[in-house]
Amino acid sequence: MNAPIKIITTVAMQAVFEKLAPAFKDATGRDVVMTYGPPSAAAEMVRNNEEADIVVSTPDAIATLARDGLTGQGSVLCRMQMGLAVGMNEPKPSIATPHEFKAALLRAKSIIHADPKTGSPSAAHFLKVVEQLGIADEVAAKTTRRAGVVAHAVASGECAMAVQQLAELMLVPGVHVLGPFPAELQNYLPLAAAVHAKAQASDAAQKLIDLIAAPSAKSIIEQAGLLSP
Repeated sequence: MNAPIKIITTVAMQAVFEKLAPAFKDATGRDVVMTYGPPSAAAEMVRNNEEADIVVSTPDAIATLARDGLTGQGSVLCRMQMGLAVGMNEPKPSIATPHEFKAALLRAKSIIHADPKTGSPSAAHFLKVVEQLGIADEVAAKTTRRAGVVAHAVASGECAMAVQQLAELMLVPGVHVLGPFPAELQNYLPLAAAVHAKAQASDAAQKLIDLIAAPSAKSIIEQAGLLSP
């Protein structure tokens, strides 16, 4: 039996890889195994000799790894976008405009987002947004910060509202996803993938990247809460 393809990736890509895994296995006889971390952590994981066949990170990070001979050249696969989710028994306001978005944050009983110390791009951007809206102090007073997929704390009832990449919020059952940030407040962060220089199955790894980059995968990407490149 062929060894599985090992992928270092952000959680935001989980649903895409899982959806394409059956077709990939039919074509190559290989399963897919994922190791998760924020995009900023992927480069460090590679430099720390984490085994992988595919690395997913920002295009800049992939370009740096490629320049240093640690990966091949990257292919941009999609763009992440940020969103809000609330508990099933919480109010479900519209957040389509900056005014509505601001009001929803102020009315939320409690908020959770990723810890910026982990290198989370969603946390860093959200902190900028609440500063821009002039509500940083009000939001900070009722906010919990944590590593990982924070919507689990909303599903359990620990917190009322979660802020993270939309694709990550959509992975968690038991929450209501309000939708993406308004365009004026959004952060569209591209993700690229490259074959690791020490990949055990470089040809198969490239086939998986090509499968995601193909036009036929566009609907899978969008259903996962991501945007096409």
